Amino acid sequence: MSPSKFARGRKKLAATVASLLNPLRAARYAAAAALLCAATAAPAWSFPWSIDMYRGPALQPLEVSPRVMPPGTLPVDTGEPPMSLEQMTVRMHNTLQPTPENLAHGEKLYYDNCAPCHGDSGTGNGTVAHLLHYPPYNLMNSVARELPDGFIYGYIRDGGTHMPAYYDAMNSDERWDVVMYVRQLQKKPAPPVWVGMPIVR
Repeated sequence: MSPSKFARGRKKLAATVASLLNPLRAARYAAAAALLCAATAAPAWSFPWSIDMYRGPALQPLEVSPRVMPPGTLPVDTGEPPMSLEQMTVRMHNTLQPTPENLAHGEKLYYDNCAPCHGDSGTGNGTVAHLLHYPPYNLMNSVARELPDGFIYGYIRDGGTHMPAYYDAMNSDERWDVVMYVRQLQKKPAPPVWVGMPIVR
């Protein structure tokens, strides 16, 4: 190597060392090195880390049905096919007996689900009747007494114009228990209906 080239190399090395010793330039080199490392890092450690699990495979709720019933089949626990109110009025018949146990069960279900609107006596004077836009139906009138059991059963199951459905609150046997209890209420004398203010003597 010629003396001139050696001298130029020593000057270049001295300039590089001086630049590294300069704090400002050293910081710039450190920042450049950090950016280079970040650019060449593995994808698993790249930004943003907080959504790595979000991008992973996941099964959303009810994305797959937990149980798919074969076509043309029905549940064995007193399951019923879809029917209109008219069909239930004609086809549905109570197969249970009005035993003390069934009537007691029907009474409890009636007080839990029906009495708040229809009242304890079934005349439509329940505790929440005054909050409803339409008054609850009087189950003790002459029309209700002549309704078939299947009609009352269907109204309990699927509801009506101003009444919610209770298909998810009671099973088939429980609905029949309520029907039998309503029939028992209808056998009692109808309470007197006051027209105007009563006469006080």
